[in-house]
Amino acid sequence: MKRLILIIFTIFLTVSLKAQSKGSLVFSDAQLKFHRMETAGTILTAVGGITVFTGNILAWKAYGNPDDENPGAKGRKYGELIFGGLGIMAVGIPMWAIGKSKLRRIEIEARLVNFRSFAAANGIGISIHF
Repeated sequence: MKRLILIIFTIFLTVSLKAQSKGSLVFSDAQLKFHRMETAGTILTAVGGITVFTGNILAWKAYGNPDDENPGAKGRKYGELIFGGLGIMAVGIPMWAIGKSKLRRIEIEARLVNFRSFAAANGIGISIHF
């Protein structure tokens, strides 16, 4: 019975120590998440900008060509391309900005937590935490 209690107590301590060591992984998981968010926002913004630019050039060519029979149909089609690009940019810019600001905040918090763990309560010396 004593051995069983000792084994259970040892397993309990091992599990609780493993749970405490996940603190640094939380920062790295959040950092990876917001880095991906920033990257996706950058890509969406770039694709949307290219789409708007291309649609604008094509619309100008459609309306500027005097030989074309029906420039209005092509112009509407290219106008839809412009609005689609604006929609993609409307999603990409906030993702980019939010991901960048949250990534910066997570990096600052990670540095502060790392710095605090080595300082003692009065700021002098090294403390050991378990």
